[in-house]
Amino acid sequence: MNKQNPFEGEELVEESGPDLRRYWQAIMSRKWMILGLTAAITAVAVVVVSSMPSRYEATSTLMFELDQANLVSVEELYEAGNQRREYILTQTELLQSRDLAERVITRLDLLNHAEFDPNLHQGSSGFWSWLPFVGSDEGAGASVDRTRMEQVTTAFLKRLTVAPKRNTHLVDITFSARSPQLAADVANTVGEEYIASQSEARAQFTNRASSWLNERLETVRVKLEQSEAELLAFQEQEDLVDISGVLSLAEQDLNEATTQLQEMRRELRQVGSIHDQVESLEGNELALANLPEVLNNPMIQEIKRNEAQASRNVAELSRRYGPKHPLMIAANNELTMVRDQLRSEVRNLADAIESRYQTAQARVRAQEQEVARAKENYQQVSRKAVRHGELEQQAQINRQLFNTFLTRVNETREASGFDVAAARLADLAVAPSEPSAPNKRVIVSAVFGLAVLLSVGIAFLLDFLRVGVRNPEDVEVYLHQRLMGLLPDVQKVSGQRLDLRAFFDPDQYTFAESVRTLRTGIVLSHFGAADGKENKGQVLAVTSSVPGEGKTTVAENLAFALGQVEKVLLVDADLRKPVVGIDFGVDREKPGLTDMIEGTAAIDDCIHPDENGGIDIIPAGRLCDDPQKLLVSPRFDEMIQVLARSYDRVIIDTPPVQAVSDALIIARSADSVLFVVKHDDVNKRVVIKGLARLKQTGAPVAGVVLNHVDTSKSAAYAEEYYGYDYGRVGGGSRESRHTPVMEMADTEVTAEEKS
Repeated sequence: MNKQNPFEGEELVEESGPDLRRYWQAIMSRKWMILGLTAAITAVAVVVVSSMPSRYEATSTLMFELDQANLVSVEELYEAGNQRREYILTQTELLQSRDLAERVITRLDLLNHAEFDPNLHQGSSGFWSWLPFVGSDEGAGASVDRTRMEQVTTAFLKRLTVAPKRNTHLVDITFSARSPQLAADVANTVGEEYIASQSEARAQFTNRASSWLNERLETVRVKLEQSEAELLAFQEQEDLVDISGVLSLAEQDLNEATTQLQEMRRELRQVGSIHDQVESLEGNELALANLPEVLNNPMIQEIKRNEAQASRNVAELSRRYGPKHPLMIAANNELTMVRDQLRSEVRNLADAIESRYQTAQARVRAQEQEVARAKENYQQVSRKAVRHGELEQQAQINRQLFNTFLTRVNETREASGFDVAAARLADLAVAPSEPSAPNKRVIVSAVFGLAVLLSVGIAFLLDFLRVGVRNPEDVEVYLHQRLMGLLPDVQKVSGQRLDLRAFFDPDQYTFAESVRTLRTGIVLSHFGAADGKENKGQVLAVTSSVPGEGKTTVAENLAFALGQVEKVLLVDADLRKPVVGIDFGVDREKPGLTDMIEGTAAIDDCIHPDENGGIDIIPAGRLCDDPQKLLVSPRFDEMIQVLARSYDRVIIDTPPVQAVSDALIIARSADSVLFVVKHDDVNKRVVIKGLARLKQTGAPVAGVVLNHVDTSKSAAYAEEYYGYDYGRVGGGSRESRHTPVMEMADTEVTAEEKS
């Protein structure tokens, strides 16, 4: 029948978020280191801060006179932008200029003041004065003085603070110094020197402006005279009295000539049209006679009437007479004569039209020449007018400039005697009575806080750098094993092992209870079946990574605990450094495991009962040269199987895994392996490698026992191990401690019956 392991599927319930208790325990575990380091750093800070010199700050207030009443309008010269906000910001920067700082330093002789002495000016005596290329250069002194001034100025500006007050014309000038009187003197002197420098700058600017205006006034005067002379010379040269009248006459002449030309061109077009018709009908007098211009001629009209009368006479006579009749001949001759007269007159009119056309052309050409002459005359007059206008305008401009500069010169001359300061000291600085810096309390408090943080950080770092297995989470997360139990660290004399009978000592109740808890975990972990066969972990091997982790102590006390409810055999398989026989006081000459494997002694002779503990033991026996040769022999496995049939539990104490490979061989004959790890001692990597070696051989590792655990309340991670004192009665008897064991036995029997 298959039965589930009661520990399978069990998961750790982790609390969400950081575990603040862990951090607190890490702090408490190193509280004396934290307190000592914090006290040392704070003490050093107190000493350093106490030696720091006090500094005093004095503040003077400067007010800018932005609303000055000017006698004359000269603000364009040196008052541009006074009403703007940028003006105060600009003056604030000027108050922090190096030039103003040097003026104050010179006035107060700060170069020779102890607070500003950079100690750079040293005598030329000594080794360097003997070098040929280091001599007393005249320029060296000036260079050193300038360098010293630059250094003092830099230090001066670092202590000077200028801050404008919002929405006012006020500026605070603050200076920091070791001497309160010096701080006040410097703050006031900065304001005074600023006012003086502004007045000097204003006076210099006014003088430069006056000089420049006078120079420009003389230059403009010369230009004015030159322009007026050029205008007068031009008028005399061109004989101009009234340029506007001359220009008007020329314009009138041009307009009249242009009008006449237009009229002549119109007449020419009319005559030209008739001339074109006449030329087109040249040689055809009858057709020419029908032209309107010809028909309108009185002579032509008279001839036309005579022709009509002659034509009627010919027609009337032709009806009565023949062609050769004298009357007919006379009538035809009269008609022919009239027609010849008509042709002659038409030719005369054509010639008249031709003559008229040529005359019109000649008149147009003559008038065009007249218009050209008038236009040329008008252009000449216009050019003279333009030049006259240019000269006249230049003269007017020069006169205006001359008048403007003359006005400015007079204004500047009148305003030069009235000077209003650009600013004034509204509030003088006084020597402060209390230092402003350093704030020693704040500094010491800050250092104390930083020291606490640094100490706590170091404590966290040291706690983080601990590489041992410290809690059940390390077993689960890093080792990937089940924590079968943990054994507290028992106070004992340094260098000595735990007393063999500590499990039965009433004063070691916590240790005994932790062993019983380990016993319960082992019983329950093997309570079931595996692969259809009953597996209670009868053969239990106990090992560790390295020596000194307490595997033998765990094996012995676990045997005592299991011996209260089962028949238990404790086998010492650490054939290289056997300890079990020595602990139980077995004579080294008596047979043990090696004798049993070699067959030199019977099994019963090798088993030694411990009446006080209620268990049987098999010591290691005599020492041999090659323990692995005995352990790998089939005889060892057969002996273990024989012993398992005679006992409920066989516990084998094996050598450490990382020391020798004996434990790997013994683990093949065991039903399960219990791996002992010393609390916060062995590197987790070493433990992981030891477990890996067991897994490679297929050894059934049941879990891990955390040994030598500090369960005191002041220890880190102590909350992981509380509860082992529950139910303790002062000086409790052995019978009272057997009660939970009997309950465990009943539980086991009940489980066996169910299986």
